Amino acid sequence: MLTHLDRLTIYSVLCFITFCSLVLRGPADASLFALGGVIAAALGLWFELMNTSELEEEELK
Repeated sequence: MLTHLDRLTIYSVLCFITFCSLVLRGPADASLFALGGVIAAALGLWFELMNTSELEEEELK
């Protein structure tokens, strides 16, 4: 089972990779798949950061 910090790290790395793939390509080569990846990773980060009850439970253990 992944901890809260593990999931945050994974979402952060995915967001960074997909953002870099958008920035390094030219405007003509931009794909919706990379844009969807950035949006999905950002939503995952937002969800993990808003889910603080699980983080508090892990800190108590």
